[in-house]
Amino acid sequence: MLTSSPRTFRRTSLSLLLSGLLLAGSGQAQTVVFSSNFDAASLPSQFNPGSDAALTGVQGFAGLGPLGYQFGGSFLRSATGNTITLTLQGLPSHSELNLGFLFAAIDSLDGSGSFPSGDYFHITLDGQTLFRESFANADPSQIQSYVPPPGVELARHQDLGFGGPGGWYTDSAYNLAADPRFMHIAHSGATASFSFLIEGQGIQPLSDESWAMDNLVVSVNAVPEPASAGLLALGLLCLSRLRKCRPHRPCKPMTSSA
Repeated sequence: MLTSSPRTFRRTSLSLLLSGLLLAGSGQAQTVVFSSNFDAASLPSQFNPGSDAALTGVQGFAGLGPLGYQFGGSFLRSATGNTITLTLQGLPSHSELNLGFLFAAIDSLDGSGSFPSGDYFHITLDGQTLFRESFANADPSQIQSYVPPPGVELARHQDLGFGGPGGWYTDSAYNLAADPRFMHIAHSGATASFSFLIEGQGIQPLSDESWAMDNLVVSVNAVPEPASAGLLALGLLCLSRLRKCRPHRPCKPMTSSA
């Protein structure tokens, strides 16, 4: 009959417990509650496009983005000064929310400098500011407050169609789904209302500057099940006891206060 030493048994037990703890800790599942690539003939009913936004071909933005998550077909393009809202209802039980989309900064957005000053992309969730940063395309000397994390910037000061080519009318593209500030947002309500707006003193007509979104995804992180939380706590207790055990010196049996 094969036997194992106390040390081998202890290592095996630790490995099994660690595997169980990882499985228990992964119980916080992510569930997609809304997504749109804006390629249908009309907008999903959850959107209110405001007074100056429409589905538009992506032109030179096509193909920008990581594999499987790229600009293509059409996107939702809006004039500056126009508010787009997305309202979601009947959300499952959750403790966090995640937002992701591809952002197109189109033509002569003026950043937060002067001539004229102020083109700020402002995103709110349930009336609270989630993101407010300026974007600058018109001139390399302009100030852009948004500093994209690694992997977010897809194009900068390029001619991607619309009001160009050249001059003040260059374009930029960003994968905001890769920006950590849009991940793990504390939220637990059954409804969620997002608003998207470029605002500031620098807003100008659609023919001069605009923005667009593509491949928008909203997901929630579920509250861990009580069974998973209990398993995790029990596993941590057992792991603690096993770490105290030594070969040839067995642990004392666990007792209950009940």
